Amino acid sequence: MTARPEAILSIPPLQGCLYCHHVGTVRYAEGRKVLGLGSGLPTATCSHCGTVAQLEIEDGDDPYWRIRYKKLNSAPEYYYVMVYLGEQRWIDGEEAMEISRRGFVQRHRIDQVQHGDLEWLEPAPLNPPPPLMSPYETVYLAVPDVSLWQPSSQNGGSGGSALDVGTFYVTDRRMHLVGQQRDWSNRLAEIRSIEHDENAWRIFIGGNRQYFTGSNTLESLDAQLFTAIVKALWKREE
Repeated sequence: MTARPEAILSIPPLQGCLYCHHVGTVRYAEGRKVLGLGSGLPTATCSHCGTVAQLEIEDGDDPYWRIRYKKLNSAPEYYYVMVYLGEQRWIDGEEAMEISRRGFVQRHRIDQVQHGDLEWLEPAPLNPPPPLMSPYETVYLAVPDVSLWQPSSQNGGSGGSALDVGTFYVTDRRMHLVGQQRDWSNRLAEIRSIEHDENAWRIFIGGNRQYFTGSNTLESLDAQLFTAIVKALWKREE
């Protein structure tokens, strides 16, 4: 059932942009078909970030809605929402709102990290520490399902063969992988480069360009925030 105009204008993505969180910048437009072409679905366009999304809205006291983004903004400050709102799929309103809230918090966390504030991570030593970790090291990050890879060429890069997988710890001094095959430990000073994309992060170490990598998941820190934290700790060791 098509929603009433007053119900349409009351839904959150028309009150403020779920992508950039600006209020009063979203323009609603009724959908239409031309010569039978087009979806005929209404759209929400943000004048601040330039995103365009299609909407499906059902009438009711608390209208059900879902959203699908058709045009994104790939600026670094929108990384989180680009990854999770920009999957070219229909997202229910409740899920879209949760992603938007997490994106707002993530942008604030990135700003904190860039200004040298890592205390929100509540770093602390582990008692007892895992093998190869000193009891005097302060743990900032602990991430499951991280793998260590050996590149297939001297030039490095992603790909190659997996050496191990396990829980990855980043401390104020070192990186530790408590793997299924063995335990691995590297000084932060051994980092050669750090990169991330929409799917994963990678930390390259040593002259042989081995690298640790982990995937983006909703249950853990996203790749952009993770690499920002490691870069901040790495910088302290330079």
